[in-house]
Amino acid sequence: MSDAGLAGARALAENTVKIAEQFGTTEWEADTACHGWRVHDLIGHMAFFFNFIADPDLVFPSNPSGKSERLNDAAVRERADLPHEQILDYYREQSEAGLATLAALQTEELRNNTLEMLDLGTYRLHQLSDAVSFDHLVHLTSDLLAPFGPIPHGEIDVAAAVDPAIDWMVAGLPQMCGEAVATALTSPVALRLNGATERTFVISHGDGGVTVTESDDVPENVATTQATEFLRWGTTRSAWRSAVEVSGDRRTVAAVLDAIDIV
Repeated sequence: MSDAGLAGARALAENTVKIAEQFGTTEWEADTACHGWRVHDLIGHMAFFFNFIADPDLVFPSNPSGKSERLNDAAVRERADLPHEQILDYYREQSEAGLATLAALQTEELRNNTLEMLDLGTYRLHQLSDAVSFDHLVHLTSDLLAPFGPIPHGEIDVAAAVDPAIDWMVAGLPQMCGEAVATALTSPVALRLNGATERTFVISHGDGGVTVTESDDVPENVATTQATEFLRWGTTRSAWRSAVEVSGDRRTVAAVLDAIDIV
């Protein structure tokens, strides 16, 4: 069960409300580091994610592409002209409802049921709390707050959310970019994370496709990076070459890291 994901989602939701309550018009209208989205749009997006989790009857905006990112853009456009205070109220309401739903999804009768999430892949319901921890942590630290975003101050509980966020990334990697990684993966590559959390994963390719397994038994080719940097370059917000130390065959490691693109 992803109880850690639920704890991370709850902590980041509380952080988000406290930060957003301090916004004036200038902050709400500021451009974030998420291309095309203002602060207003980013908070609305995070609220929509909770809304999607809490309301099985939610009507999605038209999305002919079938891509999750285009669905997010469409949902943002639907709420772009709402008053800023209404967007904050929407976030408060949906985060409360979404967290209650995430707690219910940790129960034995529901946790292992599966959900297809467009081009992101298929996941067990308990993993949705990891997805929220990931989505919030990346948007808050990389798109909203300085030094990358426009908001200079705000407390974020990175420690509560970093491990479930990483869990979502390693679960999603084979489904979101597995084909590209498989093409590049001529031999196993270890991904060693340090800093906010200390974990090591081995990316390999077998008959069932690409797998990402947590293990300290590492192959020759290793990519070492700060966990918080992986949140950025693993989502293509930054270049991995400035944040990763490579040992082993650099060409092999580089090809694999170039192929990683997690949503």
